[in-house]
Amino acid sequence: MAIFLAAALVSVAIAAAVGGLYFVLSSPREQLLDRMERATQGRGQKTEPMEIRETAGDEKTIFGRMFEPIARLAKPQRAEELSKIRAKLSYAGYRGPSVIERFYLAKILLSLFLCGGLLAFNSVRTREMENVEFFGVFLAAIGFYAPNMWLRNRISARQNLLNKALPDTLDLLVTCVEAGLGIEAALMRITQETQRSSPELASELGQTQLEIQAGMSRSESFRRLAERTGLEELRILAGTLIQTEMFGTSVARALRVHSDTMRTKRTHRAEEAGATVAVKLLLPLIFFILPSLFAVILGPAVVRIFHVMIQNGGVQ
Repeated sequence: MAIFLAAALVSVAIAAAVGGLYFVLSSPREQLLDRMERATQGRGQKTEPMEIRETAGDEKTIFGRMFEPIARLAKPQRAEELSKIRAKLSYAGYRGPSVIERFYLAKILLSLFLCGGLLAFNSVRTREMENVEFFGVFLAAIGFYAPNMWLRNRISARQNLLNKALPDTLDLLVTCVEAGLGIEAALMRITQETQRSSPELASELGQTQLEIQAGMSRSESFRRLAERTGLEELRILAGTLIQTEMFGTSVARALRVHSDTMRTKRTHRAEEAGATVAVKLLLPLIFFILPSLFAVILGPAVVRIFHVMIQNGGVQ
């Protein structure tokens, strides 16, 4: 009976985990609705940053209302912690009305899956494992905190992609603005041109262009772009555009200076990464290459020495 109960628990946990991860990783419809709702905010309305905007009760989707009681078991209740989690999910590219519920639901389901898998494995063994409770709690803790590590890696990877594509994209923006296009038309053209080379940055710039078309100010749109991505370079760009609007300076000149600065920073990062190659190769050289080299060079000599010593010992 215990075997069937454990197997049923593992099956339910697997199905729920797969469903939860599917909804976490693929929610294009809700992302589109959320972008349309933000883009249609009229001029003069007070807009909140994405990381501190809390979802209202009537904005919950069917998925959020269905699994919210389960996700509430692990979801923090403080608004500051919720804002931080929402900001991190936004940096990773996951946004929507119930994205926080999905994230914590995935944490709970993964914990249940690992703990239930251990119990099922222990139930089919002829001899039960020792300290199975300790290992069950340990695996549950790993399952609960593993999504945090995955989210951190996802944020780092996405921001690296945006950082690599941003200088070239700003060069295109400078070219379009100096050619006589406005910011809206330039963003539309850049979104079309960079759709294949950098779809992440093209999607973010496309949303910024839609917000400007909907009536939001240029500085506010770029400020929201920086808040969605969490990039310091975009924060500086938003501040630069705010200053150009305040003092009436040339937008093309400000963008060109910012583009040159970003290109210099990218060169410095490449030089820094190249300077650390020797240090990173030190450990593989010590633990993998040198032992093999010593085995190839000194191995035949050691074998010959032992062979001669055995022969001399046998003659005596």
